[in-house]
Amino acid sequence: MGEFSGIRKRAGMVVGVAIILCIAFAARLYGIGEKPPWLDEVITINRAGLPVPHLLHDSLRNRHLPGFFLIERLARELAPVRMQIAALRFTPALAGAVSAGLVFAIARQAGGRDGAWLAGLLMAFAPQQVAFSQEARSYTMMMAPLLLALAGLLALVRNPDAPPRASWPAYAAGTAVALLILPDALPWPLIASAAFLAAAIPRSRARKRLIRSWGLLNGGILILVAPAYALLLLTPHHGPMAGFRWIPAPTIHFLLTEAASLYGLRDATMVTMRLLPTHMMILAPAMAVLAILGIRHLRAARGEGLTLLIAWLGQPAALCLLSLLHPLLLPRYLLWSAPPFFILAGLGLDELVPAARLAVLPAAGLVLVLNLAPYYHAETRPRWDLAANLLAASTSPGDIILASDGAARIMLGHYDSALKPRVTRSAARARAALATGHAVYAVYGPAGQGVQPSRARFMTWAARIGRLSSPLRAGAEISIRRVGPAPDRVACSAGIVCR
Repeated sequence: MGEFSGIRKRAGMVVGVAIILCIAFAARLYGIGEKPPWLDEVITINRAGLPVPHLLHDSLRNRHLPGFFLIERLARELAPVRMQIAALRFTPALAGAVSAGLVFAIARQAGGRDGAWLAGLLMAFAPQQVAFSQEARSYTMMMAPLLLALAGLLALVRNPDAPPRASWPAYAAGTAVALLILPDALPWPLIASAAFLAAAIPRSRARKRLIRSWGLLNGGILILVAPAYALLLLTPHHGPMAGFRWIPAPTIHFLLTEAASLYGLRDATMVTMRLLPTHMMILAPAMAVLAILGIRHLRAARGEGLTLLIAWLGQPAALCLLSLLHPLLLPRYLLWSAPPFFILAGLGLDELVPAARLAVLPAAGLVLVLNLAPYYHAETRPRWDLAANLLAASTSPGDIILASDGAARIMLGHYDSALKPRVTRSAARARAALATGHAVYAVYGPAGQGVQPSRARFMTWAARIGRLSSPLRAGAEISIRRVGPAPDRVACSAGIVCR
């Protein structure tokens, strides 16, 4: 009877993971090639088109491990031209779906019979998780192995002296793979060690042996990944992504926006992190209540509850400390802290009486789908494709595009290579173009997430060069205004008076 019960339990786990994975994958495949790429994706597209030796060098000199870009290079080569954007986003979408399946599995192992379904659905339909899964970058590909490592860590915490056979390999493999995909995973071994010391060691009868095993395992992982990081450190750095100088200093508003988008299921723009309107304002407070209930649900398994809390809060805490030296708080770096929170929130469902669970779970699924639906047609990325079309139709050789963001050169050049040499941030070059009778267009809009002036400040600065026309809009975040010659120059060219 016990053996049959075990088989049923394993079958239920496999079926549940498969269902959540398929639901999450469908949510990520829908419209996967529709949204225009933003700066980071254009960098991926350009790098994936390089010969392998150049790809390796370009990755390393910009502080990126090259493994992800080699995968993207293969995807670009195999896909038809019209499907290249979708092909480049396919692997991150698959990794995001696998992450949702792992969230279900972790919650189920933690005792969340119904809560595992809610946790999996939260991960499947969270707008920011879907957005990063539909991006040709490696953040979800780092997150999936980290969740495998978390599953292994929780198994060790659950029974530190006699853990399941797969727990040590799961932690080791997940941690090593994540570190080889993206350096953003570097805080994880420290976070995992803090959780291990706080949650596993006190429950062990053989503490010295356990600490020695943990130290040897993590030491082996570091030795394994050391050559990749040695290459990264020894390669001279170059380019706009070579450091973190571009990251803006955090403000209270920005931090609240990050929390709302990552943990409160709010949709936000990818570059400017502006929260988009929603009719589901109840979701954020509901998530907070469920997470508190989830912690209460694990009161009999305090080690697992403490581990999930540390896994959730460890990355934000680490980045907050590092941000005292230099700003590092961006949603991409905090993305993998959301799944532990979703697991806690899902487990909160199991604190309700069975009748309430039966009513809440399908209602929650419907609400999550309705909350995600606006994302697919919302303008979540700056429309540099529209700006390029407008400028290509309006400019000619010799004309100047005066940009608020230096990376506009990369974005406009992606859509029309003829526009790239026309982009500048130099007022002197713009004045010289006007003096020789060429047109100047002031273009305000964010290309990347770096610091740039406000729209009003930039246009005031551009107005010192010449008269500004009425603005043309390329979506919600980009405006274009032609800069006319100064009045005295107009008078001179008309033959009335010259000064």
